[in-house]
Amino acid sequence: MGADCPDTSKSKFFQVIEMISCIILAAGASSRMGGVNKQLAKIGDTPVFVMSALKFERSEKVDEIIIAAPADELERYEKLARNFGVTKLKSVIAGGETRVLSVKNALAEVSPRADIIAVHDGARPLIDTEDIDRVLADAERYDCAIAAAPSPDTIKVVGGNGFIEETVPRKKTYCAQTPQAFRRALYLECLERLGSRANDVTDDSSIMELCGKYVRITEINGCNMKITRPEDLAMANAVFMNKKTVKMI
Repeated sequence: MGADCPDTSKSKFFQVIEMISCIILAAGASSRMGGVNKQLAKIGDTPVFVMSALKFERSEKVDEIIIAAPADELERYEKLARNFGVTKLKSVIAGGETRVLSVKNALAEVSPRADIIAVHDGARPLIDTEDIDRVLADAERYDCAIAAAPSPDTIKVVGGNGFIEETVPRKKTYCAQTPQAFRRALYLECLERLGSRANDVTDDSSIMELCGKYVRITEINGCNMKITRPEDLAMANAVFMNKKTVKMI
């Protein structure tokens, strides 16, 4: 079997999954939102992070939800989540200074019975539950899977002098999104192996890659944009209203 082709015939890929836990990351600084906390901004009448959590609430695969929130607003975030019907909420915990530290804080709250953990950006509220389920199914089969979309642009690798060094074939490039889901034991193993090096990664799949693990791409079907700037919030609301109009949400 080729080096770039993982062996998916092993029985471990088909073992019964006891429990799936989801971590919603909603503790970021919203530094590019002009003073607006994007997690508390609304899509329709629902706070952004709550809409993200509700998409996992609706998944029959997800058993529990843990939200990483700003340390000084834990009670507020928990009250909002519960008032909007996030019944699978296990806890709201204080996020860390980095993405990885927030995930580590949340992992301490994950049930010992959880076989799969999924990590999702709270600022991606438009993810479809159907796409969530497809990512989780791939994680069950392949150990590691992430939501991703084909890159619409040609990717250039640029050197320190500002000149192009390489053009990457577009058919091989994807934009990494969330959720990203992994076998819990495998993820914890990689975190331990990398130590402080894990703090510098920008997504969880990079942790697995640095440990030499194969990560499956799950190409999603719906809109899964990330709210980063004020114009993103306006666009997300437009997409939401369009979906609502055609009864897709």
